[in-house]
Amino acid sequence: MNMHGKYMNQVIDMGFEQQLVHKTFYETLIDGGEHDIVSALGDIFFTAYRDGTDLSSIRFAQGEVYFHRRDYETAIFKWENVHNDLRPWAQKNIADSYYELGQFQLAEELYRSIEAESETLQAEIILRLFSLYRELGEREKADEMIKRGVALSPDYPNMTEWARAFFEEQGDWESAIELALGEAVRTSARHWADTLTGYVEQGHARMMAPARFSRCLALLYETDRVKFERLVQALWNGYKDSDVYFSWLAEWSSLYDELAIGRDYEWKRIPSLLAEAYDGLMKGPYRLKELVEVVPPLLKSWVNLADGQGMAEAAAALIAWSEKFPEGFSDEMVKNAAKQFVCADRQSEEAGVALFEEMADWAETQRAGSHFRFRWLVRQLSDLRTHRVLVAGASRNERLAFLRTVVGEAALVAPSAPVLVWKNGDETEVAKISDEQFTVFASIDEFQQALGGRAVRFPDDAVIECTAPLSLVPQEVAFLDIGPLGGRVSSHHEALVSFPLADSILFLLNGDDPFSSVDEQLVLQLCERAPRVPIHFLLPPSDGMIDEQEELRIAREIEAHIRTIVPRANVIVYSPHAPSRKQQQALADLLGEVRHHRSSVRREEAILATIHQFIAHLFRQRAEAESRLAESIVWKKEMAAKLNGAIHQLGDQQEEKTRKVVKAFRTVLEETRKDLSAAIPDMLRKAADFVREDSDFARLHLELNDQVNEQLRTYIDEEVLPKLHGAIEDWIATTNEEFNECQAFLHEMGEAFNAMFGEERLKLECDFRILADWRRDIDRLASGAQIDKLNIFLRRTPGQLLLKGAGKLLGAFAQNKVMLAQKYKQFIQMQDYTDVAETVAGQLLLPFEWFAKSLERDITQFFQAPLAVLNETLERLELEIVAQEEELQQMRTNPEAYRDPLVLFGIRLRQCEQLTQAASAAVQV
Repeated sequence: MNMHGKYMNQVIDMGFEQQLVHKTFYETLIDGGEHDIVSALGDIFFTAYRDGTDLSSIRFAQGEVYFHRRDYETAIFKWENVHNDLRPWAQKNIADSYYELGQFQLAEELYRSIEAESETLQAEIILRLFSLYRELGEREKADEMIKRGVALSPDYPNMTEWARAFFEEQGDWESAIELALGEAVRTSARHWADTLTGYVEQGHARMMAPARFSRCLALLYETDRVKFERLVQALWNGYKDSDVYFSWLAEWSSLYDELAIGRDYEWKRIPSLLAEAYDGLMKGPYRLKELVEVVPPLLKSWVNLADGQGMAEAAAALIAWSEKFPEGFSDEMVKNAAKQFVCADRQSEEAGVALFEEMADWAETQRAGSHFRFRWLVRQLSDLRTHRVLVAGASRNERLAFLRTVVGEAALVAPSAPVLVWKNGDETEVAKISDEQFTVFASIDEFQQALGGRAVRFPDDAVIECTAPLSLVPQEVAFLDIGPLGGRVSSHHEALVSFPLADSILFLLNGDDPFSSVDEQLVLQLCERAPRVPIHFLLPPSDGMIDEQEELRIAREIEAHIRTIVPRANVIVYSPHAPSRKQQQALADLLGEVRHHRSSVRREEAILATIHQFIAHLFRQRAEAESRLAESIVWKKEMAAKLNGAIHQLGDQQEEKTRKVVKAFRTVLEETRKDLSAAIPDMLRKAADFVREDSDFARLHLELNDQVNEQLRTYIDEEVLPKLHGAIEDWIATTNEEFNECQAFLHEMGEAFNAMFGEERLKLECDFRILADWRRDIDRLASGAQIDKLNIFLRRTPGQLLLKGAGKLLGAFAQNKVMLAQKYKQFIQMQDYTDVAETVAGQLLLPFEWFAKSLERDITQFFQAPLAVLNETLERLELEIVAQEEELQQMRTNPEAYRDPLVLFGIRLRQCEQLTQAASAAVQV
């Protein structure tokens, strides 16, 4: 057979391409026993060459042998001369040789230039390029190659495994998940489903669209429920708390409907996942408008897949939601839930306390109050050790008179409080409880002292709980009085919040008109409010009760009448003011009997009823808080305007006082200046009296200058400065009066503002220390005034120079002295001394002028503290206004932030009520 024919037969062989892949094509040309393959192929080549047949196949085989012997250059030479159908494979082998030689660029160019029709060759080229790019560190190109290989030839050996390993190595989890998803669906291979689930469990799918898993989930549902449930659980846990969680819930609901998932399989994980998801949605930070889209379908699947106690919880949740949002549920869904609820195993889960605590903590974070009263009430209801007896009927005074015979003086601890509780305990203690405060006093006296020893008006929500040693009261019994229960006031009576505390009722009848129509109406109301709370009646003995037989007969008649309304009622005779020992024993026996009657189911119902009241209370508080906030903003803006006006008013007053005080001081200085301007020239002119005919005219000018300076010094010290000091003292006294007027005005202003604020917020005290500083400064200035010696008659004016010269020349001649004396006197009297007066005034008053310049600063200091207080108060008030406006805006623009959680609490409450009612019905049966 010639070479070409042999090659064509090999093409038909299914294993032929694998020989080309592994470069073992040469084995088809030689016998298996040949040891020298190169020589054998050489012989075949020579024979073919001689025969003139095509040599390409032989060259191709020779190239393989040289390649295996790592003679890459010879192999390349052989393959370059292949021109038959093996040429694409020869080109690929040449590229392999360049790859082995490390000539990666040539290898890449050649790989990419090959035009291959064979899928195997295409896959091999892709894998070789993938390996080349990985070695070069070109991640993006390697990623492109392996993804192309998976798309073209996923079944090619190791193609998907190489891809998986590469994606995991690169941390490209999205591509790894896409690969696993595609292969799991394409091949239905279990190991790919396990790989995919592993990725999801490791958290690598948190941000992937849930819809991408739908086909795989549908396939697993049909083929392997165990793996289906495991993948569902992995996805649920992965998407929980992620941004696409709601998309997953929607996808689950679609899958549930499309696959018709039902009870034909015993699900191990999905029902608990649904329960946890519902619980998380109800307690999570979600808006109601989001939940109404995802909760109804979630509940539908939960109801249909749950079993046991979970079935009851799921059905109760669906029924509760359908009552609040009926548009989200079909009639069939609700009927099915009701049917499941009836058939489910129901257990009383005392969840009320936990629900309340969650609500109360939420309310505190919303700054909706501390709610100590509700917390106290729920704590009391959850205490199954104590039986609480509500004292009803008669007037409060009559009830307190009765209680005084039982609990002693403790009955008078706070007779006007809305709710009173007495407990038996080893130590005395009084607790005052309201929504916002819980205060404990160590004794009744301490409590009374805190009240101030006067009648106190307690807030409507106040509870006074007195614990004391009570000899007539069993340890497990407490008494309760909540004020009036009948009439129209009862439906709005705050104390009714405490009504669920009653485990039994002790009704005080009127001895003169027992079980009157008023009593009957009140009993009917009590039965309506608490249908399962037993009522016992106390009948005070009337004047008509002569002896015990008569008392017993009347009691039985009244008891028969009462039993038409309260079938199991009993009546005992008891004097609320002076009971006999027998009556006390009868009451003690009654209390000893009732204390054992405590129902955990009824207490749970009472807790749930309290939560109902708490929710209504929180809604009212929100409305009231918004109204109060709006009113507070208006009021604070008015106060800010008043403060601003006060600041301007005080500023005007400061400006006015500054102007007035400074002007008054300068007036004092001007008066002094005028006095000096008038007195000094006269004083200097009188210096002519010192000139005599026998004067030494050569030195007369010196003597005159000394004498007038001495006179000026004496005049200033003895007349000017004392008068100036007195004038300034008067000025300070007048200023003090002005300042006192300002301080009085500020005190009045502060009191007015503090009255409006309702607290001592403003203390407007001026700085009177500046007056003491002024007095000190004035004393120092007045006592330390320094006037320089003046050259009054020593100046170099023409007249003075002439007199000085004449005195020296003519003073020696007696006949000239009379003339000179006359001339001197005439000169002194005719001289203008205005400049001297100005000089003296300037020197004397200069320190006082500097003092005057500091007055404005000092007066500013006087007003600085009250102005600072007013400005700080205004600034703080403006900050409060801004904060409250933001809070009010948030309330009005985002009311659902407060309303939605309360609505959800209400739905959860309704679930608890259904479960508790079912448990109660089961107990009664």
